[in-house]
Amino acid sequence: MASSLNVASHLARMAATEPSRAAIHYPPRGVNPTGTTEHLSITFAALNADADAIAHGLTAVGITCGTRVALMVPPSPDFFAITFALFKVAAVPVLIDPGMGTKNLGKCLAEAEAEAFIGIAKAHLARRILGWGKRTIRTTVNAGRWRLLCDSSLSRLRAAGAAQGPFPVPDVSANEMAAILFTSGSTGVAKGAVYTHGIFAAQVELLKNTYGIEPGEIDLCTFPLFALFGPALGMTCIIPDMDSTRPAQIDPRKAVTQILQFGVTNLFGSPAVLRALGSWGINIGLKKPGPMPPAASDGVHRDGPPQLPTLRRVISAGAAASAVEIERFARLLTEGVQVFTPYGATESLPVANIGSREILTETRHLTDQGMGVCVGRPVTGVRVDVIPITDHPVAEWDESLCLPPGQIGEFVVRGPVVTKQYYNRPEATKLAKIRDPNSGEILHRMGDVGYFDEHGRMWFCGRKSQRVVTPWGTLFTDQVEPVFNTHEFVFRSALVGVTRGGVTYPVVCVEMFNWPLPNTKLLTWEAVEKNLRQRGKHLVHTQRIETFLLHPGFPVDIRHNSKIFREKLAVWADQTLGKGWTPGDNTRVQTPTGSGAPT
Repeated sequence: MASSLNVASHLARMAATEPSRAAIHYPPRGVNPTGTTEHLSITFAALNADADAIAHGLTAVGITCGTRVALMVPPSPDFFAITFALFKVAAVPVLIDPGMGTKNLGKCLAEAEAEAFIGIAKAHLARRILGWGKRTIRTTVNAGRWRLLCDSSLSRLRAAGAAQGPFPVPDVSANEMAAILFTSGSTGVAKGAVYTHGIFAAQVELLKNTYGIEPGEIDLCTFPLFALFGPALGMTCIIPDMDSTRPAQIDPRKAVTQILQFGVTNLFGSPAVLRALGSWGINIGLKKPGPMPPAASDGVHRDGPPQLPTLRRVISAGAAASAVEIERFARLLTEGVQVFTPYGATESLPVANIGSREILTETRHLTDQGMGVCVGRPVTGVRVDVIPITDHPVAEWDESLCLPPGQIGEFVVRGPVVTKQYYNRPEATKLAKIRDPNSGEILHRMGDVGYFDEHGRMWFCGRKSQRVVTPWGTLFTDQVEPVFNTHEFVFRSALVGVTRGGVTYPVVCVEMFNWPLPNTKLLTWEAVEKNLRQRGKHLVHTQRIETFLLHPGFPVDIRHNSKIFREKLAVWADQTLGKGWTPGDNTRVQTPTGSGAPT
């Protein structure tokens, strides 16, 4: 009997109870953005049988229980079948974000000590040229028809196991390693979080209970890892026509076509996807000329019928989503349908949850006033505490560490979805984990700072590593930047610190909408800068910010175009101001000739 803790057991259950229902719809020749597109449909029974055959083939080439397997296959039916096959043999998939660059990919593979490599031909070519995993990889499989200088091919694995029938899913324990998932590395070195079978099982339950997902729903998932939860949640997955490593480049017309064609009920996407779809809504004339109608009960100003009426919920994670982007996208939805923005990290997900109704009707206004970004309340079964900010390890938990509501500190999480360690990184584990001597639990330090309000809601104030410590107090990015982002021509801003004479001074870098604007004689950078300084004077934690620098286009992560590399901006700000700069001297500010910010 299949173990209930093994993710593959959910696929076997769906194949047994609803064998003829589609597990996947896949557009083999892409999506026609202007009409119905033919899709390849694979039933739960067929997907499970394919995973069984591949599992037998994996065993034949030596990939078995505990084998660490680097997987580099784009979202496709093969991706699903291979991943479930790996779970069936209790191997350990190593999943790395391709968007982090070839150099970092090599480092992650070496750190994970991958013993096998399954990927498309392009991935194998990079592996051979760059020497990825040369020390540890012993088995290679090309995810295609031909072997192509690999030990085997996916076609050979299927042929080897086709006649062997169902593969017995092994029993696994809650603490047994199930996968290694690497963090994005956007605010530090990418680290491999060790996932156990118990963590995956807990995530399935939390997702189902938190969002009310029901069997029979249809999911358009622009994030491959989440799509794997589809069978466990009883959902059919629609594979989008997009590059999953570049969600900001999604063609919204294609996504809308698939949503309407299949009656998609659940959409999981990063803020980059929401931004693209929201812009599509404006471009098709959803926003009519003239004044915007009053906001509905959910805080959304709608001036037309819903363009995506089948969606029951939208879940956005992976990066920060602004209230403006959420509202713009929510105009496409039926009134009452929410955009949820769960808070968490690779090391612990989900931690907290909040919906667009609360964001748009209440918390967005407090964010604009410098209160931070509300990320909601902890999900059921997860406990969050706030402890004093320190960059040093905290070996053991003590209740005396807890700060009261309203006081800013670092979020610390405990619960069934919390990972206990990083693979092969004992020092990073020591810095990020705390052991509770009474319960034996391992707690995770999120590396994020914030506080609880009187309603039990968590307010995110920024990354601990990006705080700016001045003689007048510590400043946090997500309490400072939203104050200046309210300016109508500011696309985004970034707080950094510049040190002179041993003292760190706050500097705000600014990216404008398509600067310079038409008729710039009427709006100069000097005028914008003066206005920003005046805005800051009204709040305690921004009133001493005197220096603003106009930047042509922030360095951001490739995947989401959302996570700002403030560390790089700090270096740029230091160089731009020059060694002779003194606080209050703004004559050195240079005005770039253009900006890459969108309209």
